[in-house]
Amino acid sequence: MVMRRSSRAVENSELTTGEYRSVLFERFVGAIGRIGPEAAILDLGPTTPSNITFWAQRGHRVSAIDLATRLARGGELELSGIEYGGVVCWNVLTLLTKERARQIVATLRSVLVPGGAIFAIFDGDGRADPPSLRYRIVSESRLAFASTVWPQPPRPVSTHEIEGFFDGMKPRQLTVMRHGSRESVGQRPVDRRWRI
Repeated sequence: MVMRRSSRAVENSELTTGEYRSVLFERFVGAIGRIGPEAAILDLGPTTPSNITFWAQRGHRVSAIDLATRLARGGELELSGIEYGGVVCWNVLTLLTKERARQIVATLRSVLVPGGAIFAIFDGDGRADPPSLRYRIVSESRLAFASTVWPQPPRPVSTHEIEGFFDGMKPRQLTVMRHGSRESVGQRPVDRRWRI
């Protein structure tokens, strides 16, 4: 992992940037690849144009929704009958209340095609207020992150809470990254064999 700290301040904290290998993102991309280019991707943000381009170049239809902003403005998550092969929740679940995050994940699980998967990042260790980070896809196995400022601060999300989001999905996997964020992936079963 490459990690740099800059002396520029972002809301009284140091600017943090880095790039790292993500085994779980690589597995997520593989699961989507097994479904094929017909697998629609839902990116719930906060996202970047390059993240959308990553999926579009592979032939996937991409829906990008800034979920945290939509919910903060009183909107709802409306998925209008589309089934998704993959859902990316960069760190949006840390920007929602515990109950609202649980409701959103239940909705997401219901719109996955068989074999579809959810990939999520949770900033921080779950005990202290986490940093505000934005993620960018570098390649099928590498992600980059940089400090940012969100309208509301992210909340600590416990490992127990993360495991609950993916309950019933197999295999559900959780990895702690060197920069302190945690990644998780879970897959809707196709049959009794699990593929991630």
